[in-house]
Amino acid sequence: MTKKHNKAFTLVELLVVIGTIGMLMGMLLPSLSAAREQARCVVCKSNLRNIGLALRLYIDDFEGKMPSADPPPVRPPKKKEYCKYWFMNSELMGYLDLEIRSDPNGGLIGPPKERSVLTCPSHRNPDMSRHDPPNYLAQQREYALSYTANGTLGVSGWCSMPTKYRYASEYRKPAKAMMFCDGNGTKEVPGVVLFFGCPKENFEYRHRGKANVLFLDQHIESLREEDIPFCTMFDEKRLGTFWYAKRR
Repeated sequence: MTKKHNKAFTLVELLVVIGTIGMLMGMLLPSLSAAREQARCVVCKSNLRNIGLALRLYIDDFEGKMPSADPPPVRPPKKKEYCKYWFMNSELMGYLDLEIRSDPNGGLIGPPKERSVLTCPSHRNPDMSRHDPPNYLAQQREYALSYTANGTLGVSGWCSMPTKYRYASEYRKPAKAMMFCDGNGTKEVPGVVLFFGCPKENFEYRHRGKANVLFLDQHIESLREEDIPFCTMFDEKRLGTFWYAKRR
């Protein structure tokens, strides 16, 4: 009479298998997480590259003139274009196939609220302004935005007193002139990294401690906080190649 063999796992064998799977998952998860973040970083750089291409098309179509990063301090506004940020410039956004929304009274609302080329995939809440208590609390926005522009983009003058629109030909070293970067502004200054000095808080280091930065010559770098020449409002570095780069 033949004996019947029990093919079921024993409790010890089952625990060994579960432990092995857990150990393998513990080894693989960090790699998977790093791979996902690397993919997000690649998408973010692609977004910035498209924004840079839109900037170049704008410059070519407007005979070398650059769009303004933020509304210049002209009171009262003399022209309609003085009243909008770069991400509300319909001509610039048109190159990105984005439509600027308006309220029933014709006031500008901004780009789409859903994710678009203006949002970094590593930015969890792109429709929220920067949270920096007590002065700047996070607030809901009517649009989604993950990138900030160099405040000297498109305007010329001394420090915080721009007087006229700039031309691309004014930049001494385009390869060193920062245009756009990973960042998040406040409700009062939503899409500009340079105002009243160069506040570090406006940069966002979303990619393993680095921020993606687009330069005027279209190349992109991933920079750490210590790589960026932050300065005060009237610091000479504010007029250097990274921030201002004006031909003198």
